[in-house]
Amino acid sequence: MVKKLLKFFAYILFFVVALMAFVPKSSLYYLLEQNLKKYNVVISDEELTESLLSLSIVNANISTKGIDSAIIGQSDVTLLFIYDKLSFKDIKLSSIVETYLPSKIASVEIDYSVFHPLTVEVNAEGDFGEARGSLHLLDKNVSLVLKPSKKMFNRYRKSLRFFKKNKNGEYTYAKSL
Repeated sequence: MVKKLLKFFAYILFFVVALMAFVPKSSLYYLLEQNLKKYNVVISDEELTESLLSLSIVNANISTKGIDSAIIGQSDVTLLFIYDKLSFKDIKLSSIVETYLPSKIASVEIDYSVFHPLTVEVNAEGDFGEARGSLHLLDKNVSLVLKPSKKMFNRYRKSLRFFKKNKNGEYTYAKSL
């Protein structure tokens, strides 16, 4: 009986791993791209590379309503069904944003796990400093904790007014969507 049960779980594990490996990741990406066009967001000039469990995207230009918004140097999408991760590196925002925020973002990581199904975690680093946040899907709340850099203090003090300063020098932001 135990052998049959172990064999059953081995088959299920093999099926799940095979499903993750053979899912057409680039087709899912193009489907996402089509859905973003409905919201006037266009991703162009990107190069896709599929691996066994992830999809790499290089040099993606993002336009919103015909306005160049950002260039993402490298993106990695890992879909494991139990744990999903989006990783973005070398992000250059449009010069329009420079009046409010620094335009260079070194990295952004977005994590989702079935062990915490109602929360999406975000971590970012850049010229603005370090930020970590979460999106609570059920409550539709966004919370963000920012450790601002000296550049953020010197040039973008007006943007920090939207944040509350904590006792430990961090700035928090909370918004209900």
